[in-house]
Amino acid sequence: MPNVSVVIPTTGRPSIADAVLSARSQQGASVHIVVVCDTPEVPQTVRDLGRHIDQVVCTGGGRRGSYARNLGVSHAIPGSHVAFLDDDDTWLPTKLAAQVPALERVAAAGFRPVVSSRILQRKDGAEPLAAPAPAEVIPDGMLPEDYLFRRRHLGIGRQSLPTSTLLTTYELATECRWDETLPRHQDWDWLVRVARLPRVKIVQVEEATAVYTVGSPGSISAGADWRTSWHWARRWEGVWAPGTFSDFIAAQTLRYALQARDREGVREMVRAIRRNSPPSARNAVLAALGLVPRSTLERVAMRKSKAPSSPTRPLESERPH
Repeated sequence: MPNVSVVIPTTGRPSIADAVLSARSQQGASVHIVVVCDTPEVPQTVRDLGRHIDQVVCTGGGRRGSYARNLGVSHAIPGSHVAFLDDDDTWLPTKLAAQVPALERVAAAGFRPVVSSRILQRKDGAEPLAAPAPAEVIPDGMLPEDYLFRRRHLGIGRQSLPTSTLLTTYELATECRWDETLPRHQDWDWLVRVARLPRVKIVQVEEATAVYTVGSPGSISAGADWRTSWHWARRWEGVWAPGTFSDFIAAQTLRYALQARDREGVREMVRAIRRNSPPSARNAVLAALGLVPRSTLERVAMRKSKAPSSPTRPLESERPH
């Protein structure tokens, strides 16, 4: 069976147990689990998992997700595939069985693969929704920023390539390191940069392979920090297509500035949009939703997506942007 090194950053949350056990129970691959504790020493929740983990390393504390993932990759088995899993998510048991063949097909065609998938979503502690997301997987050959940000769908079916679905080669994981300076948008940044390397191809299998937790306590991505998002976006102005850049600004930074009721931030984001092109109608609506509390939007989206007559799939064992 193929070897897959699984990199799991954690701060020791209790959910780490479900994440590790879901990786250990994978079908169709031999897994090597590397847990990276962003703590001064190994938390008790990790020590309790004992034999289920192959390697445990510590960052010393406070180094954040990108540093932890880079450290985990440095402890991966050379020549193996590399997969990422966040400590508040879990994998379905057929995750690697669905994705490894896709990775090998892309590699056999002469490309360097990054493989994602659909997910099932759940609120923290609740059963996952029956409907897989995103509604549409990334089209062949499309740049990740055009897929993720252009004409975004409203609600939980929006375009996504979640970190806990990503599978790639050891070579590519080593070559394209995660940006350790970023406090947020680390996954988007990695995808945008890796797609620009020679012969890289991003594909997304149709199956849902992971259960993704929406609104985890302490999630950085749940805050209305428009300045951090704007600092990241500015590096891509003039690189991305103008429509893609404006759609990101409208749905992300302008929405955050509206959530924060920051008038100067709103004016600055409007100026950025004017320098590029008008946003799509969908993203303009997302910007306007910045006037509605985020917690309200999450409750409405999750409630509308739950089909009363459809049973949810049971569990086998830094969240929405």
